[in-house]
Amino acid sequence: MNKVVVDLKEEVDYSYEILIGTGFIGREISNFEASGNALFLVDENVYNLYSELFSRICCFVYRAEEKTKNFDSVKDILSFFKKKRAHRKNVLVSVGGGITGDVGGFAASVYMRGVPFVNVPTTLLSMVDSSVGGKTGINFDGVKNLVGAFYQPQKVLIDTGFLNTLSDEEIMSGFAEVIKYAAVFDRNFFDELKRSENLRNSDFLKYVIRKCCEIKAEIVKLDEREGGVRRLLNFGHTVGHAVEIDSGHTVKHGHAVAIGMYCETLFAFRNGEADKETLEELREMLSVYEYDIDYKINNETLFLDALKSDKKAADSKLVLAVAPHIGKGSIVEDVSAEELMECVKESV
Repeated sequence: MNKVVVDLKEEVDYSYEILIGTGFIGREISNFEASGNALFLVDENVYNLYSELFSRICCFVYRAEEKTKNFDSVKDILSFFKKKRAHRKNVLVSVGGGITGDVGGFAASVYMRGVPFVNVPTTLLSMVDSSVGGKTGINFDGVKNLVGAFYQPQKVLIDTGFLNTLSDEEIMSGFAEVIKYAAVFDRNFFDELKRSENLRNSDFLKYVIRKCCEIKAEIVKLDEREGGVRRLLNFGHTVGHAVEIDSGHTVKHGHAVAIGMYCETLFAFRNGEADKETLEELREMLSVYEYDIDYKINNETLFLDALKSDKKAADSKLVLAVAPHIGKGSIVEDVSAEELMECVKESV
């Protein structure tokens, strides 16, 4: 089993472990059950696929969709806590993908001003990215993740066995985030990914999960609250979130991020912030893994509004994470949303 330590030392030590392995989650759930102080939030699909794991425990089954990532769902979870007389010594175990982790973490952060929670990611995307780092939140008024909190988990349990029941589309969605890490942080890792691997190869997936967790652990150690280097993790997400909203969430998050990485790099190239070789290398990488980066905007007004609603925007000007060179990210400020949208239109 691999272990990655997220080292956060402030007045209170918020450091926690990420445990990565295969086939151990049943034992962990049994331990939580034996403790008598755990409440479970479980994605509906996961519950149905692995009902034998959850049949004897106290759990709230949640239909995790972008349209249910809202205050109503948080209210339902908090009502569940209250009904079960949950207190600060209870722990919420959130089992599911990125949406489940975001919503569960946010509910844990506000109930009694904070109860411990454990993240059990079940998708590749949540394993390599969203389960680590303490970002929690919900969508509000048409804007992704507008309401939320930085609230670190007590631990993260990554059982790669969950990947066996994911569709190829879900695996690809998560792998886009892997490419993101390599593009802005690690040239050697990017070169490793160039050698196309079978995305069903369990050893390869374990490796990229551990690698991404190590990178993110170091970034969060340096910049927990996203005031500096952590902003680079938003590479591809400014355009990506707009694609999700414009498509009515028919384009999955990772696929939208793949589109975003290319279009944001195209913008950087057009404005002298990235070289042509970087743009071509990124396009080649996305092609190797068969990402379709051509996106036709459905509603330009909606798309532009989504760009301007980005949490990093100020006075309708965007702050963009880009990769001027592969393995070395940077931040570009005062970006025109209109110019960025033109790059999306140009990519078709």
